[in-house]
Amino acid sequence: PMSRGMTLVELVLAIFVATVIGVPVGLLISEHLRAALSARDSGVAVQLARAELERLDSLNDFFAPDLALGTTVLAAYQGAPYDVTRQVTCQVGNCTGSALAQTGIKRIQITVTAAGSATLLIRLISYRTKHVAFGS
Repeated sequence: PMSRGMTLVELVLAIFVATVIGVPVGLLISEHLRAALSARDSGVAVQLARAELERLDSLNDFFAPDLALGTTVLAAYQGAPYDVTRQVTCQVGNCTGSALAQTGIKRIQITVTAAGSATLLIRLISYRTKHVAFGS
């Protein structure tokens, strides 16, 4: 009795079919994982930026050290592998004088990047006013 094995043609066809099916499935899985990691980074970045803006909003002092003019990089913000950059600029008026006649508007920009990366994940902007009368 003769045992029947696979011929070379059958083996080549089986490898071809496995390749035709396997490569697209592998690419699909790879793209899915990349998109999932990107979505996670975006979600975490939004939460970290909002947390920093909320923290700054809770400061009732226009002249608080964390609201001083300039740029501050907070590396590994709250222990997460993301860097938060806070940039405070004076948009209008005098942002350093405290006299009632001196009005001022500070622009607060929060940007989040992955730690050690320059790729922007999110940018949020808020404003803080001093002695500004709204309406008339």
